[in-house]
Amino acid sequence: MKPKTYLNWTEDHSNKIEEILVDLGYQLSDRGNYWQSTAAYRDGDNRTALQIWKDTGVWRDFVQGTTYQPLKKLIELSCVDDDRISEILDSLEDKNDSFIPSIKAPKMEIEQFFTHEDIGTLLPHYKFYNDKGISEKTLSIYKSGFSMSGKMNGRYVFPVYDSNGKIIGQSGRHLLWKPSSNFSKWKHIGRKGKWIYPLNMPDNSELFLQDIESKKEIILVEGIGDSLALTEQKVFNHMVTFGLDISPKQLSYLVSLNLDKITIAMNNDGGKQKNRGKDVDIKILLKLIKYFDIEKVEIKLPILNDFGEMLENQIPIDDWLNKKINRIKQISYILNDHYGAKDKKCVKILKDFLEKLNFEANSIS
Repeated sequence: MKPKTYLNWTEDHSNKIEEILVDLGYQLSDRGNYWQSTAAYRDGDNRTALQIWKDTGVWRDFVQGTTYQPLKKLIELSCVDDDRISEILDSLEDKNDSFIPSIKAPKMEIEQFFTHEDIGTLLPHYKFYNDKGISEKTLSIYKSGFSMSGKMNGRYVFPVYDSNGKIIGQSGRHLLWKPSSNFSKWKHIGRKGKWIYPLNMPDNSELFLQDIESKKEIILVEGIGDSLALTEQKVFNHMVTFGLDISPKQLSYLVSLNLDKITIAMNNDGGKQKNRGKDVDIKILLKLIKYFDIEKVEIKLPILNDFGEMLENQIPIDDWLNKKINRIKQISYILNDHYGAKDKKCVKILKDFLEKLNFEANSIS
């Protein structure tokens, strides 16, 4: 029997964690000290969504923007059977183990600025997006282009600006990406939670802000593809969340606007076993109604998967804009599925609003 050292403890533990994760349906890609993986617990198909450290199982979901969390949490999210969860957790315990690996806290992120030299020359290779119905005029508004060098090599890049016109991030779509690729479809550099996009676009910020101010409405969308499709159809009153939640910075920005309506329109994953987009919309709605009158906040999923797909299939944006939402059905669904059950404040807001809606419906009839 080999002596118990930290190195072989780590190797044994790592193998055990890998075996468990694969058994739970995670597709692991070896990255040295950690794995990258699909987020099987929410039926995700992005092969680089999760970062999982081999020695501890500590993980983070970059798509959802979660903090670092323990392996136990990932196991609980991935199993519906409590007995199976207990069995897995028991298998990880080593009663004779005297080694307790330290978990280093992630380094603090600091504000980062980029120069045009950092980004490099972005070439006007527009065919990829032209084929999706996005015009050169729209792409030029976004100061975007194709990168042939640096960290964004092979990607179509969208610089992200702050309110002072400084570049604080980059978002790049790999043009050769396929579901089977071992690299990510989108790559983001910078602190996504700080991005107010595309509202700070140099020379064109007023284009978006004026539309929001005149309509007193804003549409929250998941990604840049949605933003491009809406801008192409002259719907400028929107903001990209860059993921499956809304950050404190983005929330604070919304509060600063004089809005009469906020429409949450994340991707519509209706074709999948679990409609992740709808769950995300509800999560954001529950967060927003703590700061905004619930009458001002509604969920309206895209008619197809997203606004880009709608544009490609020539579905007029007016079909979505004029789509009526049954708020009674929407609020009842949220309450019955216990999305806000742990938050008494949200439950009260939802129940009071539902009572009001039912009263008004009965009065009219």
